[in-house]
Amino acid sequence: MSRDSKTGRSAPTAAPQPGVALSVRRLSSPLARGATVLALGSALLLAGCFGESAQDLVKSARDHLDKKDTKAAIIQLKNALQKDGSLGEARFLLAKALLDAGDLPGAVIEADKAKAQGYNSEALTALQARLLLLQGKPEDVVAQYATRHLSTPADEADLQSTLVGAFVAKRQMPEARTAADAALKAAPDSAAVQLMNIRLMTSEGKLKDALVQLDALLAKSPNLAEGWQVKGDLQELAEAPVDERIDSYRKALAIDKKLPGAHSGLISALMRKGDKAAAKEAVAAMKAALPTHAQTFYYASIFALDAGNLKEATDLSQALLKIAPGNDRALYLAGRVAQANGDLRQAESNFAKVVSTSPEAPQARIALAQVQLRGGDVDQAWTTLQPALDGKPGPTGEALALAAEIKLKQGQGDQAESLLARAAALNPADITSRVGLALTQAKKGQEAQAVEALRKLTVEDKGITADLALVSLYLRKKDWAKANEVIDGIERKQPESGAAPELRGRVALFRGDRAAARAQFEQAIKREPKALSPANNLASMDLQDKKPEDAAKRYDAAIKADPKNLKAIMAQIGVRVTHQLVTPDDAIKQLNEIARNFPSEPAPRLALVSLLVNKQDLKQAAAVAQEGITANPDSAELLDALGQVQQAQGERQSAITSFNKLVSVQPRSPVGQLRLADLYIASGQPADRELAATALKRAQAIGPGDAELAEKVAGKALSIGHPDVALVAAKGLQAARPTFGLGWKLEGDVARARKDWTGALAAYRKADQLSKDAGASVPNTALAVALHGVLVESGKTEEAKQYAATWLSQHKQDTLFRYHLGDVALTKGQYDQAEQYYQGVLADSPENAAAANNIAWLKLRTGRNDEGLKYAEKANQMRPKVAPYMDTWAEALAAKGQTDKAIEVQQQVVQQAPGVPAYRLRLAQLYVAGGKKAEAQTELKRLADLGPQFEQQAEVQKLQAAIR
Repeated sequence: MSRDSKTGRSAPTAAPQPGVALSVRRLSSPLARGATVLALGSALLLAGCFGESAQDLVKSARDHLDKKDTKAAIIQLKNALQKDGSLGEARFLLAKALLDAGDLPGAVIEADKAKAQGYNSEALTALQARLLLLQGKPEDVVAQYATRHLSTPADEADLQSTLVGAFVAKRQMPEARTAADAALKAAPDSAAVQLMNIRLMTSEGKLKDALVQLDALLAKSPNLAEGWQVKGDLQELAEAPVDERIDSYRKALAIDKKLPGAHSGLISALMRKGDKAAAKEAVAAMKAALPTHAQTFYYASIFALDAGNLKEATDLSQALLKIAPGNDRALYLAGRVAQANGDLRQAESNFAKVVSTSPEAPQARIALAQVQLRGGDVDQAWTTLQPALDGKPGPTGEALALAAEIKLKQGQGDQAESLLARAAALNPADITSRVGLALTQAKKGQEAQAVEALRKLTVEDKGITADLALVSLYLRKKDWAKANEVIDGIERKQPESGAAPELRGRVALFRGDRAAARAQFEQAIKREPKALSPANNLASMDLQDKKPEDAAKRYDAAIKADPKNLKAIMAQIGVRVTHQLVTPDDAIKQLNEIARNFPSEPAPRLALVSLLVNKQDLKQAAAVAQEGITANPDSAELLDALGQVQQAQGERQSAITSFNKLVSVQPRSPVGQLRLADLYIASGQPADRELAATALKRAQAIGPGDAELAEKVAGKALSIGHPDVALVAAKGLQAARPTFGLGWKLEGDVARARKDWTGALAAYRKADQLSKDAGASVPNTALAVALHGVLVESGKTEEAKQYAATWLSQHKQDTLFRYHLGDVALTKGQYDQAEQYYQGVLADSPENAAAANNIAWLKLRTGRNDEGLKYAEKANQMRPKVAPYMDTWAEALAAKGQTDKAIEVQQQVVQQAPGVPAYRLRLAQLYVAGGKKAEAQTELKRLADLGPQFEQQAEVQKLQAAIR
């Protein structure tokens, strides 16, 4: 059950909540009388809903349509088409009737058939535009119809009303207003057009004016059913008393009982009021009036789920998905039903589809994270949930509580407590919030009061939120005994759950008792064999103990308990591949088998593509990705993988096509635009740099408040000489998150690129101050490196030295900053000092391959070839197959006279990075040294053909002359 934010009373679990951005809201009649109805505040929604001689049957169908007897009309039209399948008008009318009945896919099919049969009326043009919009394709509507005008006034009004909806969906409000004015001009007396305009006014922030116009319209036409429906909708926006909204919807239905939008508005209002009995009666009335309508299936499924009638809820939700297969709210509801049935895989799949198409939908994102957490995928749950914590208008208490649970399972008790405290500020009466308040007390040093409050809450809380918080508090105090006492209470509440033994295992890990931890995690698996979290914990411990075989076996129980548990299967093969327990060829065979067993799942094929790419079998990798897309055309991950493989193959246009498809599948995700930008950047051509800049602008516009996205866009834009695009990203982030320092750090990067040292320093210092104000506990090394770099570049040598000394005294373990100081010294030619810094980094981080590589390079510069080779080999052992490290290794081998080996290594370098001319030049130099003139000439010709794009043409010409 969910809780109504205004009444505090319970409402059915899947009822739509305010602010839930799932796509179907007020479903309304599809303009049988004229024009498309605009959805409240955003875009058009799913269509207002959903079978003598052939000509006589068509005439009869028209009569039924005039009487709004859609069912009879559909029967007559289907009979007519059985007699004469070439009747384009019959197909057009059938499309309209099916749309009225709520069968959007059927309407699309029939409209397309009508057009294919040569039926080219303007009414069909207007209908097809509307169908595109109702399928969630506003971009296509604008692309195909934005400049179209129809000669028939009613059809022109219909088309322009559809364009209003498309422009609103794209948030292009001036264009929406232009289209609305055109519709009003075409049909000024049309009630449907006037209602469309009234709805648009609400989107323009003119709610009061809209209500005045609506009242005038209803005074003139008191029997306008849709007018009363819109009245109810606008009353909701105006936060009018719920009884007034209910009255408006009832008036609409008294006039026209087949208005789906009025039915759904009434049901929603009654549920908000907490009148479940009346809402149930309203659903029954909707069933009687619109038995096969999408909204009927939706609400009936909600009530069946609430009543515990899972079979009925399942049947209804599946019927809804057949009518609206890609609809967000239908998928969300189907996910809730699957979750109630215990089918977590199907629930996750449905929620993931919603998040894929509507990344800003918080309820779907929370639900997906919950399912992932219950399935033991803690890290993925956090990745899924994080956008719901960062977006506007801010996270809900439910999101914060779930985030706290995830952080606790990740062993990050402090962060969990902070999240629960934030939940408390949102809703002090909620159990979760009261837990947060108690934790806030603890942070203020009032630990005794906090413990007492939490102990009382553990009794009151039927769940385990308070218990988890108390465990976290005791773990922070290292009071293991008290923590275990609370866990005993969790076990009493959930005796069949694996939660208690898993928590005991974590306590044992904190104590350093690995044997006890293992025993508890194994106990958790016995209780819940399907759960992956304890298996992941045990596998992690096995890997730490250098026992990868044991780690792989940890997933046997989950796979045995559920042979279709793909996550467990992929986790197991992942361990085997990563730790070389299976040969690449065998792994490929196994993944092919898994892909056959799970044809609609992208994960096996994605892993398969990765292995094939590592083997340089790009042709087969592309085939596997394409096969996956055939089975799952809307898989963004597979489209992304295919595009990247095609790019690696040099199939530029195919890659562009794949990335553009990725954009169309996920229009509200920046990934596709970023991939296109990377592809254009890789070519190095001036024209492509402009295309890259355009793609980066589009990516940034998708998520101006996304910090990671802003950083990527700014970095890529600066790399192609477009500081203007980078500055837009920086300013967008500042506007969205004014207290977050990264926006100013990025502005500093732009100023630095423009050599505006004063502006750069000011921006970096502002970022630093914001970081301090936020109480950051982790040093911001990236910002420190940037600030110090500007001081050096602007000639403020003494200030730079002082800044570096102060930073290092405060952050003695900051190896990244010391590495940066090594780079600065190297750039200045201060090789001894640079080597000292790099040696210090290597001493603290023995696995730092970059430091070892740079030391090797410095040794070679100063003639210490033996040591240079030793460090180069060390870098390549730590990080094999990295082009820059291999390049240094080849140089070191050549310096020691091992020319053939050096050539072999440098050939691999060129294979790894074929687009870097400097690597080809070294290979040519090695060929010359090894007496391989023909090979040298081939490489030198390639370099010469680059012309001015390669600045070392003098060296190229010198070598060419030497081997003539």
